[in-house]
Amino acid sequence: MGKKRNKKAIIVTALFMLAGILLILTGLFGDKVLGLFTKTFDHKNIKPEDLGSTIETNIMVFYYNLDLKDKELQLVGDINDEESALILVDLSGLSESDKSRYYSKYGQHITIQGRLRAVDDAEFQEVSESFFRYYDPMYYEMDGVGYTLEEFHQMLLEPVLHYCIEIKTLSSFDWTPFTAAGICLFVLSLIVEICFIFKLKKRIVLPIVFAIMIAIPVILFFNHIRTILSVKKVTDGFYTMNNLLCTDTQGMLASESGSVSDLANWIMDNHMYGIRYALNEDNMRYGCAAFSAVTPEGDHIFGRNFDYAETDAVLVHSNPDGAYESIGVADLGVFDVGQTYNISPDSPVGRLFMAFTPYIVVDGMNEKGVGAGILELTLDETHQDNGKPDLLIYCAIRGILDTCASVDEALALLESYDIHSDLDVTYHLFITDRSGRYVVVEWLDGKMVTTEYPCCTNSVIAPGEYYDMGEPDDRLCSIEESLGSDSIVTEQQAMTILTGVVSCKITEWSCVYNLDDFTVSICLDKDNSAVYTFSAKNLG
Repeated sequence: MGKKRNKKAIIVTALFMLAGILLILTGLFGDKVLGLFTKTFDHKNIKPEDLGSTIETNIMVFYYNLDLKDKELQLVGDINDEESALILVDLSGLSESDKSRYYSKYGQHITIQGRLRAVDDAEFQEVSESFFRYYDPMYYEMDGVGYTLEEFHQMLLEPVLHYCIEIKTLSSFDWTPFTAAGICLFVLSLIVEICFIFKLKKRIVLPIVFAIMIAIPVILFFNHIRTILSVKKVTDGFYTMNNLLCTDTQGMLASESGSVSDLANWIMDNHMYGIRYALNEDNMRYGCAAFSAVTPEGDHIFGRNFDYAETDAVLVHSNPDGAYESIGVADLGVFDVGQTYNISPDSPVGRLFMAFTPYIVVDGMNEKGVGAGILELTLDETHQDNGKPDLLIYCAIRGILDTCASVDEALALLESYDIHSDLDVTYHLFITDRSGRYVVVEWLDGKMVTTEYPCCTNSVIAPGEYYDMGEPDDRLCSIEESLGSDSIVTEQQAMTILTGVVSCKITEWSCVYNLDDFTVSICLDKDNSAVYTFSAKNLG
């Protein structure tokens, strides 16, 4: 009788294990399967009488970032179908949480309800120009791909419909709990199954197994967990974090990473036990501005704009043993994390990737009063070959903040490496300190060139044949005129200067670092009416 009961129990727990597997598969693929059976918008048969009506349809969230407020070009139809199209969607009727939900569902299906309307010529022109700004850099990088710019633009606009859906509501189903529940059910059933098969006492085995299951991830990911728990949301798209994980700057400098993939592999080898994850290289291309100034009270300040398409940011406080305390800003989009990317910054996975951002801060300052920022130059890649250790230029800011107490020490650090840029472009660095010294560091013809200049944007500063090459525009002149001959401005005036100069992309954040009192003020999206100020004390 006992054997029969044991066989029954083994069969029942095996069925529970199967149920766990089915739940996991449901969580992973349920959205895609459901998407095959839901009603979609028939964009090929829009009739005049459809305009002004309310439509409800299922879409897969797949959009092209426009630098227009609350508007995106959303794909309709099957992504693999040649007859798929792009339609303008207006998100202004949604709450902020629903907008975030739309962006966080990239690659997933949602149901939208909204009013269908025609797009007039002025609006279509505005959308077209934004779309061109998104793709024109690709056109120039590919040397025109055999088309004139006008022909290229015409090809881009072929799938764009002259219609807009003003989204009023959206709904989506969260499949994530199915995966989590399936894993728990499968593991629990497996443990019980083992107990039945080997006739182990469940009251002894289960507590031990559960204790081990909890202890192992806590031990392996202790600093990951501490860093994730330190994340605080300031506002939509902006977070602060205390870095307790990515503190091996010397290891990063010694890794000899000469490409973005090398850096990604080093990060994952050191902090995720070799799991592979590629950085989003598109988000390592940006236009920016930086300058040094002095306040009327004598404090030295470092101003910096980060110009790029829509992305989220994290302000990172770092104070590891053996390194200088620092504050810096990183772009979350590099890890595909953000309101407009695949991974929500408010999700556990998003917070996990956020923990790796200290290695890729793009601007910052340290306790010794050294400030630094990286800015793009659209020139050929930099690849020095002087027999020195390799260093990817994205790692330079972290190295400077952690190890350098002056501009001279920062220059000595850079001179000790062969610098590499990757991604078909190069970059220059703006470095300043509380003594009032400032330099722009560029790599031209394989040589490091240092120019003492109080500001820079995205064109070469060094005199000579390369001067003003890159992306010259009027931003540099505007900054110079605003600073005046003495470069004395208040922190508020510095922020006004930053929000008044933008490149063709959107300014995602503007920072004013006070190198003397170790505070930073930051505003998002050129909105200098909402400035957030932080010190190391309230971040640590």
